[in-house]
Amino acid sequence: MEENGTPTPTPAQPAAQQRRSKKRILFITNIERGQANVFLATSHALLQIKPAPELHFATFTGLEAEVSSTSQHAILTASPHLSPAEPIQPITFHTIRGPSGIDGMQQYYASRKTPKRSFVPDSFVSPLNFFTTLRAIHDTMPIFFTHDGPQTAEVVASIIEIIKQVDADLVVVDCVMTAALTACQHLGVKFACLSPNSILDMARSAQPYGASFLRFPVMFSGFSYPVPWYLKPLNILYILYVVSAYLRFDRRRETVKYLAQHMGAKLRTPIDLSRDRPVDLKLVVGCLAELDFPGIHIPAHVVPCGPIIRDSSGPPISEADSELCAWLAKRPTLYVNLGTLCQLDEDRAVELARALRLVLVQAPQDFQVLWKLKKFGEYGTVNAGCRIHDVLGKFIDADLVRIVGWLVPEPISILWTGHVACSVHQGGANSYYEAIIAGVPQVVLPQWIDCYLYAERVEYLGMGRVGNRKAKPLWTAEELATAILDVLFGKDSEAIRQKARELAEICKRNGNGAENAARILLAECDVSNKKGQ
Repeated sequence: MEENGTPTPTPAQPAAQQRRSKKRILFITNIERGQANVFLATSHALLQIKPAPELHFATFTGLEAEVSSTSQHAILTASPHLSPAEPIQPITFHTIRGPSGIDGMQQYYASRKTPKRSFVPDSFVSPLNFFTTLRAIHDTMPIFFTHDGPQTAEVVASIIEIIKQVDADLVVVDCVMTAALTACQHLGVKFACLSPNSILDMARSAQPYGASFLRFPVMFSGFSYPVPWYLKPLNILYILYVVSAYLRFDRRRETVKYLAQHMGAKLRTPIDLSRDRPVDLKLVVGCLAELDFPGIHIPAHVVPCGPIIRDSSGPPISEADSELCAWLAKRPTLYVNLGTLCQLDEDRAVELARALRLVLVQAPQDFQVLWKLKKFGEYGTVNAGCRIHDVLGKFIDADLVRIVGWLVPEPISILWTGHVACSVHQGGANSYYEAIIAGVPQVVLPQWIDCYLYAERVEYLGMGRVGNRKAKPLWTAEELATAILDVLFGKDSEAIRQKARELAEICKRNGNGAENAARILLAECDVSNKKGQ
């Protein structure tokens, strides 16, 4: 303490940090929407708090508009409740140098001549069998190592510069962003992780001995939960292969060596969060115990806050697309949206169309279909003479089926209208949680990695069905139609709707997940400041 009573600055708390009145938080994330949306949602919630902290957002080129709109919407909605003495400072955007994570992955697949379909390897969208599962596990490794050695060094160096420049009370990191984890641990700064994923994803290694091997299916196995006794040996074999693939992955070894030689840095990956993490690290996850498999042990460093969903930063659906809003209100709607990365070639789209036709023909009451379709390749959908119109033509012409490539309102806005009877999706975390908080039953067509486990959660918890249990990750018209009809009109349909409503009520009682995450992160800022005093 100096003579005038001002605390002497320490390395953990520079003088500039001590003098400022507002807390300062730096978010670092990839640009992929599945991860970035929770950062945008939490940023919005933080700017609603009085006094609002100073926020900085670092990512690759491509997310500037979303950060700006989040900032503007938060300021607009909070302004009527603020005094002139407590203005909200817009989010400061920082561009990370180097290729984005998805670009780095695509470069890796191209360099290894990995067969791909759109953004993903063929192994991700091929019928599951022993060899497909092994190949898909191997092809998953670039997710943890999105860049080669020189690229990783460039990205890590850029993040280090941003961290030093911002001098935040807390750095909040995308938990699957290896370069950001490496930069934070290399500098020794106070940081936390934010994730849209499940509790199990963040706490698998903390489960009682044997549980991870025997109860929970391995990615790309397609096994049901809990793993049947006769498949447990194979589940263990797959886990051992995951470990082997990780340790032997050529890009991992190259990057570890390059960083050590050129930066004196130790590569830190998402795997390290479960086996060798900083003692004070908090992993804030957009989940609740009730939304995950039962009986999961939640370690102290994993903090569930409830679904972190990005509210629409634009006008309500009644203003954004009044015509669509009026159409949705006509009759119960089946909403089909397989996400951004799941792009369908014409054969897969036609098979899905056949399933929808079976449902429309066999349904005991009128309903309609809104299908957001991301195409792989060029083909028609609504014009006479194309294959999909040959299947669904009379329903398209009667405006009972709408097939669109883009929707102005965000998915959550559509689900919140109350007119969606069932959501058909690919099993992504955001799709899973959006349907839950809206109280909408689900049919899941899992496509890759953690999608399979979200599909199992939907069926195990009683809020829907897996739509392609036999054919996954593909589907057949008959199996998918049976699952949809079961959810909408089957003997268990009322129980499914009731369970969906119960889980939505649990989320409501727990409070807004983004607001909960914001409070948790602000508390971590306080912990950081106390340590620096």
